Amino acid sequence: MSADNGIYILACKDQYRVIHAMTIDNLYWSFLKDNNTELVPTRIVGYFGKSKYTRDINKAREIAFNMEKKHPILEYGIRTINVNKTWKQIVREAKELAPKEIEAIRTNFQTDGRWDYDIQKLEEIISL
Repeated sequence: MSADNGIYILACKDQYRVIHAMTIDNLYWSFLKDNNTELVPTRIVGYFGKSKYTRDINKAREIAFNMEKKHPILEYGIRTINVNKTWKQIVREAKELAPKEIEAIRTNFQTDGRWDYDIQKLEEIISL
């Protein structure tokens, strides 16, 4: 069985955020477009939005190494995800994208409740 996890450092133009996560490839998942090849702002905020930030890459690495000690099984180790945007730009794009994704869910996906959590998370992004 695959752990499908890692410690991820999000490197923005103005800050770094560190998380332990599974299925990080979901950062490319879009409710609007199949086979998306770009990071999706709503997923970035969903994964990294509640993590603390630092403006120092060495501090981010220290945080990541300390997290690694708590998670002895890491399939992907410590990885850096580079985004050539500020955190504020990512959040702004996510807030613009979230209503479109909600509409796409309601239009194109089953409305039997299985997407309620995703809609709730997108609504939380809108209200940031």
